[in-house]
Amino acid sequence: MKPRKVELIYNYDYLLERLYSRLPARGVKAGRFELPRVAVERVGSKTIIRNFKQLCDVTRREPRILMRYLLKELGAAGSYDEDSGMLTINVRVSAATLNKLLERFVKTYVICPTCGAPDTRLERRGKAWILICEACGAEQPVPPI
Repeated sequence: MKPRKVELIYNYDYLLERLYSRLPARGVKAGRFELPRVAVERVGSKTIIRNFKQLCDVTRREPRILMRYLLKELGAAGSYDEDSGMLTINVRVSAATLNKLLERFVKTYVICPTCGAPDTRLERRGKAWILICEACGAEQPVPPI
């Protein structure tokens, strides 16, 4: 007796439903992502970002990560005060320079390159940093911070 071949025939609607059921749930989409301007105060040769905690909250990133990025790009030392939510950079920096660095940070480490949504999170896998979009489910490697 010969074994019978079993052919499974799926219709398009069934396959489409199966695909959608396996996709991650869409996150809450913000209307338009707006990054606030940096509030800078200069004291001698130091620069203080007064609204640093607000910037971290808007980008949904830990202050430690954003601080490391800014200090690395500026090649300067600095410190973060958790009580006041301010970042002190030990060098004079213009507000325009800080705003450009923040825009670059958002483009690289916050906005999803696939769908353009700001609903992302950073995850570290070994030595690699992965940007995971909660809106579309895309995963993108990003440069180390």
